[in-house]
Amino acid sequence: MNRIFLLLAGVSLIVSCSKKDDEVNKPADQALPGKWTMVNQFRTYNQGGVIQKDTVSYAAESNYWTFDANAGKIYQVKNAFLDTVAYKLIDDNKKIVTSLDDKFIFGLDTLTIQTLSDRQLKLTGHYTSPYTLDVVYSFGK
Repeated sequence: MNRIFLLLAGVSLIVSCSKKDDEVNKPADQALPGKWTMVNQFRTYNQGGVIQKDTVSYAAESNYWTFDANAGKIYQVKNAFLDTVAYKLIDDNKKIVTSLDDKFIFGLDTLTIQTLSDRQLKLTGHYTSPYTLDVVYSFGK
């Protein structure tokens, strides 16, 4: 009887552990490459001395970024317009620096990785031109 009880307890323990519990988050340099679909942007900005907040949501597949680690590029599709920027990871893979050129001289932006899992990516950015703007970008796979 004890053996049956132990067998049932062992089986229920194995069955109760889901795959999600066993997933180990990969480092950013391994988890980031691939296609990420932009879900929304939450923006906070100062307009005429008044703090404004808004959320921009996107239709499925209308905006996405494809991170190519080998080329060091992000291939972006924004409402059917194509763009490519160079990128690199800094600060122990916690931030992404993007640039208009491969030498990282022009058009630099720094995005902080807030969340990165197999299916979710959340980045934050702070911009000062043409006005102060804080953005939270949410992506899914």
